[in-house]
Amino acid sequence: MLGTMQKPNYGLAQSKALDLLTRAGVSVPPVNPIWIAEGVLNVPVRFATFESNESERISGFYDSEDNVIVVNRDEFPLRQTFTIAHELGHKVLHEEWARSSDYQVLLRDSHEQNRDFREKEADAFAANLLMPRFMMDAYYENLSLSELSRLFAVSVPAIKVRLSFLYGI
Repeated sequence: MLGTMQKPNYGLAQSKALDLLTRAGVSVPPVNPIWIAEGVLNVPVRFATFESNESERISGFYDSEDNVIVVNRDEFPLRQTFTIAHELGHKVLHEEWARSSDYQVLLRDSHEQNRDFREKEADAFAANLLMPRFMMDAYYENLSLSELSRLFAVSVPAIKVRLSFLYGI
């Protein structure tokens, strides 16, 4: 697959996320990706129940045809937050691809190295939208992982990944 060979453009993901935060007027945590999707980008967010054999493997997807983000209602709420932000990343960064026949709903896979560059960009977009450096800088030294998780409304694993990426801790 050609897309898997291309390198993610993390700078673009970051700048688009920060532009969207500015446009939304959000400068303090938590960032509400549903409000940004619906109130700023006019993209409805819908929660759905997937078939039992898929429900544990699909977090959500962006439906470009109907311009809607569909989220697995059975997922942990803090994971839903990240999923919505991730799918917003596809809307903002990859809408043309999402309209193409190449786009497909991906099942969750533990093999990170096999992920398409667009999935990595959407993850970077979500991290920069929900936990931008300027917000993390204000809080990370004085709060525990669980306090950061509550403040930013994301999972502790998401906080750990972000702290590692931003500060090497």
